[in-house]
Amino acid sequence: MPSQPDLAAFKRGLDAFTGRISALRADPAVETALIELENAEEELRVCAEEIERLALLGGDDARQGAMLRRAFQDLPTAVFVLDRNGVIRGLNRHAAAMLGVTAFYAVGKPFAVFVELPWRVSFRCELSDAMRESRLGLVSCRVGSGGRRTPPLELRLTPPETADSEEALMLITVDPAPPEHEHQEIMAAAGDVRRLDIMGRMTRMLLGAGERDQPPLLDRVAGLLAGECADFVVIDLVEDRAVRRASVAGPGTGDGAAAFSVPEALDRLDPSRSQVTRYIVETGESMLHIPLWEEGALGGDGEAVPVVRALGTGAAAGVAIRDDTHVYGALLLIREKDRPAFTITDLALYEELGVHIGMALEREADQGKD
Repeated sequence: MPSQPDLAAFKRGLDAFTGRISALRADPAVETALIELENAEEELRVCAEEIERLALLGGDDARQGAMLRRAFQDLPTAVFVLDRNGVIRGLNRHAAAMLGVTAFYAVGKPFAVFVELPWRVSFRCELSDAMRESRLGLVSCRVGSGGRRTPPLELRLTPPETADSEEALMLITVDPAPPEHEHQEIMAAAGDVRRLDIMGRMTRMLLGAGERDQPPLLDRVAGLLAGECADFVVIDLVEDRAVRRASVAGPGTGDGAAAFSVPEALDRLDPSRSQVTRYIVETGESMLHIPLWEEGALGGDGEAVPVVRALGTGAAAGVAIRDDTHVYGALLLIREKDRPAFTITDLALYEELGVHIGMALEREADQGKD
């Protein structure tokens, strides 16, 4: 590191030089040279003052740099400094603690290695785009090291302005995931628990099939699903190559004798004329987001119009009632328009329930033969 100039010694030498110039003024023979020396003296004094000013500023810069380094380490959130290749060049104490490593270990490693695998590609793409376009970026992910796993986080990518384009940097600050992310995870977990509960209740119901003083099995199945999974449930069975409506469950839509009842209207429709039922029975495949408003979806043609009008743009899903080799019928679940649509996860549950119901029906048939 270069030594600081000795300004005091320089000023003493400059004062001695000024004294010698004053002594020369008594000699008229050196008048021209004296003028040049006086000009040089003035320039040297100006330079000395500038050197002193820069030395003072250099001290301020050093103190300011130390202050900024302390502030960087004491920031209340994790901060990383990445180079143009995504390699960590600096991090503060919170960042090192979040990763569960030392700063010495982290510096020199690509930040992407600390991003959990499911989010690594999206992080790299966002980092590359933000670096190339010199724009802000945002990535939701989890990070960690050595089995240490963080909660969901939001990484904010900020390209600082630098004079040297070759020293492109990227700042990454870390924020906890917004509350809605946590809420979504909680709701997803609650949905999983609810589906397990429905599966358990259905299994107990099917295992108890055949007990005395119990309503018909399919009526109880439809009632459980209408109460827990949908608003209306329709079960159609295949008997002697013909389709019959075995059970319908769901609430009515009004009070009084003249009130329109969706379950009763569904029960009156001819399932053999339903395109949905025919497709499920013939192929054994499931259907999600069934367009109830299309002609022939529920069967009955004109008879289905009041039902479709009552349901509006409600959601519907259908699965096969089956075992490993045979399709025994179709299970149709309908939600009214003010409820969310069915999801792939819901459909997977209903498919599993359809297999359980099919196995219960096969067992009942075997018991009837005995």
